[in-house]
Amino acid sequence: MLVNWEEEAKWIWTPDWTMDDENKVGSFIYFQKTFNLENGPHQAEIKVSADSRYRLFVNGVSVSFGPCKGDRFTWYYETVDISSFLRAGENVIAAQVLRYSPMQDGNESVWRTRLAGLYVHGIIRDSAGHMVNQLHTDESWHCMKDTAISLSQGIYTVFLGITEEVDGLKLPFEWNVSGYDDGGWLPASPYRFDTLHGALKPWVLTERAIPLMKEENQRFSNVQRVMDSEVSSDAWLDLLYRDVPLTIPAHSRVIAELDAGELTTGFLQLAMSQGAETKISLLCAECYEQEPKLVPWMREKGDRTDSETGSLCGDYDIYRVAGMRDKFETYEPFWFRTFRYVRIEIETKGQPLTLHQLDYRETGYPLEVIGHFNSSDDLYSKLWDISLRTLQLCMHESYEDCPYYEQLQYAMDTRSQILFTYNVSGDDRLARKTFYDFHSSLLPQGLTQSRYPSYAPQVIPGFSLYWIHMLHDHMMYYGDVQLMKRYRSSVDAVLDYYDRMLDERGLVGAMPSQYWSFIDWTDEWKESFGVPTVSHHGPLTIHSLMYAAALRKAAEMAVFVGREGVASEYRERAERICTAVVANCRSIGNSGMFTDGPGVELFSQQTQIWAVLSETVKGEEAKQLMEITLANDSIPKSSFAMSFYLFRALAATNLYDRVHSLWEPWRKMVDQNLTTWMEDTVSQRSDCHGWGAVPLYEFTSEILGVQPETPGYGSIRVRPRVDHLTWAKGQVATPKGQVKVEWHRSEGEFIVRVDGPEQTPLTLILPDGNIQHFKSAASVQYILKL
Repeated sequence: MLVNWEEEAKWIWTPDWTMDDENKVGSFIYFQKTFNLENGPHQAEIKVSADSRYRLFVNGVSVSFGPCKGDRFTWYYETVDISSFLRAGENVIAAQVLRYSPMQDGNESVWRTRLAGLYVHGIIRDSAGHMVNQLHTDESWHCMKDTAISLSQGIYTVFLGITEEVDGLKLPFEWNVSGYDDGGWLPASPYRFDTLHGALKPWVLTERAIPLMKEENQRFSNVQRVMDSEVSSDAWLDLLYRDVPLTIPAHSRVIAELDAGELTTGFLQLAMSQGAETKISLLCAECYEQEPKLVPWMREKGDRTDSETGSLCGDYDIYRVAGMRDKFETYEPFWFRTFRYVRIEIETKGQPLTLHQLDYRETGYPLEVIGHFNSSDDLYSKLWDISLRTLQLCMHESYEDCPYYEQLQYAMDTRSQILFTYNVSGDDRLARKTFYDFHSSLLPQGLTQSRYPSYAPQVIPGFSLYWIHMLHDHMMYYGDVQLMKRYRSSVDAVLDYYDRMLDERGLVGAMPSQYWSFIDWTDEWKESFGVPTVSHHGPLTIHSLMYAAALRKAAEMAVFVGREGVASEYRERAERICTAVVANCRSIGNSGMFTDGPGVELFSQQTQIWAVLSETVKGEEAKQLMEITLANDSIPKSSFAMSFYLFRALAATNLYDRVHSLWEPWRKMVDQNLTTWMEDTVSQRSDCHGWGAVPLYEFTSEILGVQPETPGYGSIRVRPRVDHLTWAKGQVATPKGQVKVEWHRSEGEFIVRVDGPEQTPLTLILPDGNIQHFKSAASVQYILKL
C-alpha cells in the first residue's frame, strides 16, 4: 500500500556515483545529518529504507538494520522510535548503505533496482507534540563513497556476495557521532520522479510486516585449538571470558580457532589498538571436515568437532589494521555470518597489536518458543533441541534453506518450516510474509518461482504446489477467510498451468527443459541433481500425483471461501488424474507399485508416498503399498526433505509405528556432534537446513497428537501415537491457546490428559481407534483399559 507521507522526504544518493561503482559486486556509501535540539524530552519516529541495505545509527548507536527483504513491487521500510537515543545539543543521524549492483550477483536474496538510494522520513516533536525538527532525506544530508571495503562473491558463500576485504586506514572512524569533520563530504543528490500519471517509482514503499531481527551480545564458549607458540590458550580464554586485553608481539603470526558451542548466526565484533598494518583474517565455518570433494558442493564430513583430523573450510574476511593508539579501532562485517567455529589469523608488522574485544551479536527472527516436548526416550529430547535450533537459524527476514550458503527461501523447505513454527510458537507473521512473497513471484506462465525473494529467477515446477499446501495449512491453523481469498487467483493460476500440461493420457507431461524438475536428494539421482532418472524417458509420475494432491487441498480452500463450484471442479480433476496414473503408471509385475514414469519400470519411495497422499490409493490398498515400499531396499529412499511426506503417508495408512526406526539418520547426526541438522547425505554441504527439523512436527502433531480438526482450530483433534514410548508430555502452540498433552501407558491401561482452550471442542482418538468427543478441550482425562 502506498503511503501518503512518501513525498515529504526524497530518495537520495551520492552525486559522484559512476558505472564503475555499478560494476562491483557491491559498494558502500556513508550518509549523515547533524542537527541540534534544546532540552527534551523529545519524541521522534522515523521511517527508513534503502537500496539495497542499510544500517542506521543515531549518535553512534545502531537503531535499525534493513530494509526487510522484498522485491521490485514491495519495497519495505522500517518504522523506528529513536526518542531514547536523542540528547540535548548536537545530534547525528547516519546510515551506512550497501548497494548491490544489478549487473552482478551479490546477495541473491536481496533485491536491487536500477537506482541506488536512501530514504528517511523523520519528525521530532516536543513533549507537547509540536514539531521541532525534520530529519527527511534531502540536500541537507551529506554523503561519502567508501573506498576501504571490497566485497566479493566468495567461493563457499557464492550466493551471498558478502565476503569483505577492508583497509582500516581508509575507514572514516567515528563518522556517525558528533564532532566528526565531514568537510570533504558531498551534499546528497535527491531523485525527482514524475508520478502524476501512474508511473511508479523504483521503490513501492510498504511497511515492514515482521519484527526487527534480534541482536544479542554473545561470547565464544571455548578455544578449540591454538596453532602457534606466541599466545597461549589461557590468554585467548582470558580475552573471550574476562575481556583481558591480548597483546600479540610485532612481527608475529598467530592462529586460533574459537568455538561458539553450537552453530549460530551473528555479527562478529572486534576491538583493537595499535598494530598498524596488521592483517587479520577471519574464517567462519560450520564444522571441522575433510578436504572437500568439490567446493562448495560435495563434502566429506564425520565428527563435526574433530579438530585433530579435520580442518575448517570457508571464505576469509580480511581486515588490515589502521593502528590507532589513543582509542579503540573496531571492525564488524556488515552482514551477519554463520558459524560454530571461527578461525582468526593475525599477522603483525612493526607494531604489536592489542585485542580488547572478540565476540559477536547473535541475530535472527525473534521467535518466542512456547511449545515443548519430553518423553521416556532421552534421545527424543536431543532431537527436539537440535530441531528447534535448526528452525531458529533458518529464520531471519524470510525463512531460509540454510543460513551459511544461500539464505534463500525455497517453497519446499518453507512449507515444512512454517508448520514447525506454528507448533512451537503460534507465530504466523513470517508465514504470512512468505505467502505474499511467493504470490509476488508468480510468472506469466502460471508457476511461482521456487525461491523468493531472489534476484536470480529459478523455477522448480513442483515447488509451486508446495505453496498451495502452505495456504491450506494456514487455513486449518488460523481460519483466515480473507487471506484465502487474497491468494485464490494465484492458486488457480498454478493449477491451470498444470492442467495445460496434461498430455493425451491425462498425465502431467514432461516439464520444459529450462525448469529444474527437482524432487529429492538421493544417491541414485545425484548425477541428475535430484531429478528422477526416468526423466530421460518422459514425464514424471510424481508430478501428476503432486498435482492431484494440490487439487484436493485447493478444493477444501475453495469450499472454505464459498466457491463450491470451483471445489467440485478441482475434485473432479483430481479424480481424473488419479485414474490416469493407475491406468498408465502402475506396475503389474512389481507388487502394484507405481512407476516413476509411465511405461518405465523404475520405482522410488517418493512416487509411492505421493500415490498415498494424493489418494490415488486408499485404505488397505494404501497400507499394503507403504509396507511394500518400506520393505524394498533397492529403490531410492526419502531424504530429510521428503521424510516429512513419508511420515504423513505412514500416518495416513496407520503405519506410524514404523517411524521410530526411520530416525536413524538423525541419530547418526547426534553421534557426529551436529548442533543443527544437515542438508542431505548426498552432498553433505550444509550443516543447517530447515527441512530437517521434522521432529518439531512429529513430536507435537503425532506423538502428542495435537492437530486442527476444522479450519482455524475450530475444534482440536488429539490422537497420540504411542510409538515405542511408555510416556510423553508437552505443550503445543495454537491460535486458540496452548494445548498441553500428557500420556503414559502401562501393562493394563493407557492414560491421557489434555488441557486446552476451554471454548474449543476436542476429539480424542485413542490408540485402539476408539473416538471420544468433548465439548471443551480443558481438563480432559481418559483412561483406556488395555
